[in-house]
Amino acid sequence: MTSGEKLNALIAALEQIRGLLPLDKAVWDSQPVIRLAVERLWITAGNLAEVYRSENRIATVEPWSELAGYRNLLAHALPGDISSDRVFADSSTDLERMLDQVRMQIA
Repeated sequence: MTSGEKLNALIAALEQIRGLLPLDKAVWDSQPVIRLAVERLWITAGNLAEVYRSENRIATVEPWSELAGYRNLLAHALPGDISSDRVFADSSTDLERMLDQVRMQIA
């Protein structure tokens, strides 16, 4: 996979999160499979971001360090370590900004 393909895969993962993320917190709370899918996509996004950053010798700056850090948090958490409320809040508030920052790499 080339760097460009990794970047496109990262954007696709972030867009999938956006597509899955319900606007309503009650819907989020009632859909455990969606919650797991969103968490897994964040892990995938973090993996892609870290490999892309490393291969392109990008300093550990946003959004790369943030994506990799969130990946580490989700990937290494034990059940109950992270509340689904936090994942919903982080996804709702940070996703668009990170997606915009990643898209700027294409320009």
